[in-house]
Amino acid sequence: MGSAVADRAQAMVRPRPTPLKRVAVPTTLLGEIVLVALLAVTVATSWRDGFPTDQLPDLAAPVTADLPQVTGNNLSGKPDWWGSKPVVNPARAAQPYMPTAPPVQLLIPQLDVHRAVEMVGVDESGTLQLPVNAWNAGWYRWGPVPGAPGDAVIEGHAGYPKQPMIFGGLAKLQPGAKIVVVLADGTRQLFLVSSMTSVPAGTSPAGLGSFSGKPRLTLVTCTGHFDKKNYWYSDRLLLQATYAGLA
Repeated sequence: MGSAVADRAQAMVRPRPTPLKRVAVPTTLLGEIVLVALLAVTVATSWRDGFPTDQLPDLAAPVTADLPQVTGNNLSGKPDWWGSKPVVNPARAAQPYMPTAPPVQLLIPQLDVHRAVEMVGVDESGTLQLPVNAWNAGWYRWGPVPGAPGDAVIEGHAGYPKQPMIFGGLAKLQPGAKIVVVLADGTRQLFLVSSMTSVPAGTSPAGLGSFSGKPRLTLVTCTGHFDKKNYWYSDRLLLQATYAGLA
């Protein structure tokens, strides 16, 4: 009977389950798994319609917002602005204005000139091309934009004797007369007449159309002796104007 009781007690004892073995995951493999998971999330969130690239903000533009800073002496574990007045960065120096839009209109109030401006280049011989519309002005497109550093050049027809055109009265302007160039971005660049000179046709003075120096404007037209047979002027009138800021 003692043996029977012992056998019954042995049968009632449940065998312990075999303990699970811990599978060791190499560190490198774990890192790869995490990277794959992050990459999957990135791809899933990237393949969606967004703004065209030309509508995205300019990431290269300077940051003008004043952001709070965290100093290294804060031992509380909270940012310095937590429950206190923010620490503000000093204001950044204002960047100088630099126009880049091409000119679209020329205004000379004293001569009642308000004409469109076309972009022109030079022909094979290096001669400045003429505007398609003879009553418009022509801006030398390979030179500076009016208001940017350098000498912006705009030409216009003088017309014929007793038949003046857009720049027919240019020689009448006195120093200080206002000239306004409207750019495609809507800004109005103001220039003041400073001097006037004439050069033989076919010649170009030094610095004409240069990108160096302070912003300035040169208006070019015909002057001098008029050849009635060939409808040709002997000289070119160059009016120089200094930049006076936005009008």
